[in-house]
Amino acid sequence: MNALEILKETLVDNRSVIFSIGSKGFFRFKVWLVAHFLYSEATRNQGVFIDSNNEGIICFFEAKNKRSATFVTELALIIFGIGTQRIMRVWLRKREVHRFHSQWENYIHCSYLAVRKSARGHGAIFELRDALFQFQQEKQLPILIETTIEKNKRVYERIGFRVHEERVVSGFKTYCMVKDYK
Repeated sequence: MNALEILKETLVDNRSVIFSIGSKGFFRFKVWLVAHFLYSEATRNQGVFIDSNNEGIICFFEAKNKRSATFVTELALIIFGIGTQRIMRVWLRKREVHRFHSQWENYIHCSYLAVRKSARGHGAIFELRDALFQFQQEKQLPILIETTIEKNKRVYERIGFRVHEERVVSGFKTYCMVKDYK
């Protein structure tokens, strides 16, 4: 299974994705656009890692040196994925999350972390974590991640993150989490 397949499979029930693209009208195509956006951004930043069993994926980048997804990929997501009806609320949500990020001069942003449902509980999360933490050792920066899902918050805490702040962002209780560099 390649990165795009893992992304497409795990994005279909992601609350943030559904908030951004909706759940109706060409939903699979819109998920495909989100997957390509995440993959483009991560690969342009050399920040995509798949576990050895091809069951999970993690996307991350150093914020200060971040390269955006390709222009065509970003534009396609905005026009065909998010659409004009949702663009303002997506932008407002992104801006609110950025307020949390702006507390740090530089950091590693973990933009996506997921393990296929059928593989959960088999250790893939630890291999993904190790790849991220190795990058953290190289860069010597804190790692930031957000989630709106309590279960994910507990997983992130188990692998070394702590809740830095809780905010309501676009109606969702959002856990802004950090893994400090030591």
